[in-house]
Amino acid sequence: MAGTQKKKPAPEHELRASFMVAFCSLMAALGTGLMMTGGLIPVLTYCSPLLAGALLIPVLREYGTKWALLVWAVTALLTLILCADKEAAFFYLFLGCYPIWKGPLDRVKPRGLSLLCKLLYIVPALAAMYGLITLVFRLDIGMEELEDLGRYAALAFYALLAVTMLIYDRALRNLALLYEYRLRPKLRRLR
Repeated sequence: MAGTQKKKPAPEHELRASFMVAFCSLMAALGTGLMMTGGLIPVLTYCSPLLAGALLIPVLREYGTKWALLVWAVTALLTLILCADKEAAFFYLFLGCYPIWKGPLDRVKPRGLSLLCKLLYIVPALAAMYGLITLVFRLDIGMEELEDLGRYAALAFYALLAVTMLIYDRALRNLALLYEYRLRPKLRRLR
């Protein structure tokens, strides 16, 4: 057959770039899907953003901070547009990128100063998030029920959220180890 030529296979760097874009898109889609579940079951309002944030670990390990921030931004934007639970969407917007900053915060020495730095990230992010939700957007997110319980109930709620984030910090360490030693070798075989 004259005139037909065999197609040359794509260069290796193009295949790697295609896999990287597909992988990051998949993580953003999974994160958005997890965030959509937050509107279905009320307890997932705080669980779904934390789980969606954990999906940034593979992106961070494989492709670095820039790509992890891009996946976080895409997921946050899609979540703000599509998610019925706006509190969960804002929680992800303000604290979903925590797995990206965990590494630099863990490198702060001594350990007590590292914990203080983490709290200095978490507490203002929570305050800014709830301030934006209640004062700017005037969303009804159930804070009235807390006010009915007493004047310190809201502070106790914020303190529990901060403690939850510190527990999440520890869980992220274990999830990163699980990814590194169990899942990453399997992912490398796919390439």
